Amino acid sequence: MTATQQLKKEHQAIRLALIFLEMIRIQIENNKTIDVEKIEKLLEFFKVFVDKCHHGKEENFLFPELEKVGIPKEEGPIGVMLTEHQFGRDYIRIIEENLRSYKMNPDENTIKKISEAIKGYVELLEQHIYKENNVLFAMADIHFSEKLQEELFEKFEEFELKEIGPGKHNEFHHMLDEMRDNLLGKTKILDVREIPPVQRHGIILSEFDKLNINESLFLVNDHDPKPLYYQFQAEKEGKFNWEYLISGPIMWGVKITKTSN
Repeated sequence: MTATQQLKKEHQAIRLALIFLEMIRIQIENNKTIDVEKIEKLLEFFKVFVDKCHHGKEENFLFPELEKVGIPKEEGPIGVMLTEHQFGRDYIRIIEENLRSYKMNPDENTIKKISEAIKGYVELLEQHIYKENNVLFAMADIHFSEKLQEELFEKFEEFELKEIGPGKHNEFHHMLDEMRDNLLGKTKILDVREIPPVQRHGIILSEFDKLNINESLFLVNDHDPKPLYYQFQAEKEGKFNWEYLISGPIMWGVKITKTSN
């Protein structure tokens, strides 16, 4: 695995956590109450795994190597990424501060501030990840030698062990598994955002066909999958239930349940 491949793999875990955070935000909007325990678990993930570990690998190792090969920092893509890292920290601070206030006095204004900060954070990180995956890491893959990729990967591993300690990475993944079970049960998550659009419908329909009656899949997409709904109506009328759990603007999540064969 190359250094950039490791960072992209970490992005998958981060995007999963962002899905859960957005689902919790929608629950806050609908119920006007906050599940403090869930948010605190996700905040630890974003502060430690995302900022301290993942962003730390980028800021301490990846970005300096990109500068060496001529990728500009000031008024360039690296500077943009660093600014967005700080914006993310600011959103987390706002969520933490208002969560403490909420625990002392759960008023409507505090709930609104938490919801707005979560919304801003999710949108920021989703756009940030897209730019890194499709622009910055592509630059690294062009300019970095195989040897440099290997050296960076080894530095990433050492850095993670030093910064968060042994076993913490697996603890976070276990937390995300528990969060998924709590929010979605045993429903399979099918995130198609990194799949070429021309391939998506075929893959989704194939995964749906594998379901048993009353089983579901949770489809995550980067646009409203309304055309897919019309295809399901045409090909599987009366055999499915379609329920939006996330309705944009940065991601859409639909629970599709098989009701008959």
